[in-house]
Amino acid sequence: MKNILATLLLSFFLMGISCEKTGVTYTTEPFRVKIISEICGTAVVQIQDEVFYKYGTDGFIKEGVTYNHVFTTQFSCADLAKLQSLTANKTGLVIKIQLINSAIVEPNCVRCEATVSNAPSLFQHLSLTQDWSN
Repeated sequence: MKNILATLLLSFFLMGISCEKTGVTYTTEPFRVKIISEICGTAVVQIQDEVFYKYGTDGFIKEGVTYNHVFTTQFSCADLAKLQSLTANKTGLVIKIQLINSAIVEPNCVRCEATVSNAPSLFQHLSLTQDWSN
């Protein structure tokens, strides 16, 4: 019985140390991003604060320009309305955001299904901060 218990404990220990850690630790700290491309609320954004570069990926190409520290996101309808109140053309806009665990549920939100072409596969959910335009 002791041998079985010891074998099980050793097995669990070895499985635990052999697991590959993927992804980056999640943060709730706000940081600034620049909207590189956006259509129908789907956007590719570029991280502006160096300390948060690890939450993005490299190599998004738009019109011959390569962008690093980027990710794809989907603005909530509420956040999209805030952005629309500032400008219709969101490309180039720098905003302050916060990463969130999952999409904001908006049962009455209707949007088109267009997406940014060649968008990075790295997807992050986000929300605008209270002082999003600063």
